[in-house]
Amino acid sequence: MKNRLIEKEEIIITTTVISHFYNEEYLLPWWLAHHTKLFDHGILINKGSTDRSVEICKKFAPHWEVRDSVNPEFDAYATDHEVMRVEQEIQGWKMILNTTEFLCVQDKNQFWKSLNELGGRMYWLEGLIMVDDPSYNYPDLNFGLPLMKQRFHGYLPEDWPLWRRGRFIHNHEHGSYTVGRHLSAHESMIYPPLACILWFGFSPWNDAMRKRKLQIGPTLSEASKHGGMGTHHIITPERLEEWYKELARGTKDLRFSDAYRYAFL
Repeated sequence: MKNRLIEKEEIIITTTVISHFYNEEYLLPWWLAHHTKLFDHGILINKGSTDRSVEICKKFAPHWEVRDSVNPEFDAYATDHEVMRVEQEIQGWKMILNTTEFLCVQDKNQFWKSLNELGGRMYWLEGLIMVDDPSYNYPDLNFGLPLMKQRFHGYLPEDWPLWRRGRFIHNHEHGSYTVGRHLSAHESMIYPPLACILWFGFSPWNDAMRKRKLQIGPTLSEASKHGGMGTHHIITPERLEEWYKELARGTKDLRFSDAYRYAFL
C-alpha cells in the first residue's frame, strides 16, 4: 500500500517551463529539443514574431501550448506581470526562462525529487555566462546536437558575482519577482551546483546571434526606455562587438570546471 502511495505522489509532481519569445527561430530548435526532455509541460508566449518561431514551437513541442502575448512590445514590467499571471494558472514547480537560457541538471530524476526533499518552495539556480573564445576553432554548428556540446566557453558564477544570470524555480502561486526576474520577494534557497542555467548571451557568436541581440531594442516600449529598463538592448552593432571582445578576453573552457562539467559532456 505504501509503495502505491509513493508511486501516486511521484506522478503528481508537475513541472512547467514558461518562456516568451520574439523572432527566436535560430535558438528555438536547440532550446525546445533540450527543455521538452526536462519539463512535463511548457507555455510559450509569442510576442508578435514575424519569423518561423511559432511554426518551430509547433514542430519541436507539439504537446506544449503556444499563445499570443497580450503585450506585443517589449516592456519589462508588463512582460514580468504577464508571465506571473500565467504562473497563477498552473500547479507544481514553475520556471520562467528566456530562449537564451538553458536549464542543465546533472541527474533529471534526482533534480525534480530534490526540490521536494530539500524542503524549500523556491530555489535560485546559479547562471553561467556563455561567451565564445575567438581563438578556438569550433566545428560547424549542428542543430541535431545539444548546443552545450558544441559551445562550452564562458564564465562561472563566481567569476561575475554581481551579474546575476541565474533563474528561480518555485511552487508558489507566482514568483513575486522584481523587474527582470533575477530577484524575488519570496524566501529562496541557493540550489547546489548540481543544476545551473547556461545563458547563451555571447555564444554562439555569429551573425544570427548578433541580429537577435540587435532586434530587441526597436521593440522596447517608451515606458521601459524612460524607466531605464531593458535599455541594455538599445545598442549599436559596433558597441555590441566591443562588448563581446571585452568579455571574450576572459572566457574559459567550462568543460574543465569540476562543479559544472556535467552540463557540457
